[in-house]
Amino acid sequence: MKRDTHNPQQRRHSRVLLILTSLYGVLYLAFILSGSYGTSGSEPIVVRFLFVLFLVGYFITWKNEGLGGLIFVVWWIGMWYLGLFVAESEREAAIVMGFPLFVLAVLFIIAWYRKRARYSTTSSTDKPNELA
Repeated sequence: MKRDTHNPQQRRHSRVLLILTSLYGVLYLAFILSGSYGTSGSEPIVVRFLFVLFLVGYFITWKNEGLGGLIFVVWWIGMWYLGLFVAESEREAAIVMGFPLFVLAVLFIIAWYRKRARYSTTSSTDKPNELA
């Protein structure tokens, strides 16, 4: 008999994280569509690249929280690069605006790790008795 290894509490936490990430994505899309970032140099290219990386992470997160969280951490490192080396003005804005997604990324990785740890302990106790 197959048992569901995900308890309702864990599923609710994952849904909350996905909803918060979706809300962040809507706000991020509004920022991209507003065009209120630099218009010269490599800044627009980096901003668009980071948005595409965010979208990749967002869609992967729905299937694999750990990998999606890792992509969001890489995205945040890219935001640091944007803020420190590329942005022409308001350099710290990229880092500050990216911090909430970094927190969500860490929470996704923690949720993935807890699911993985729970699955490994339940699968080891669910093995059939070979002597019976």
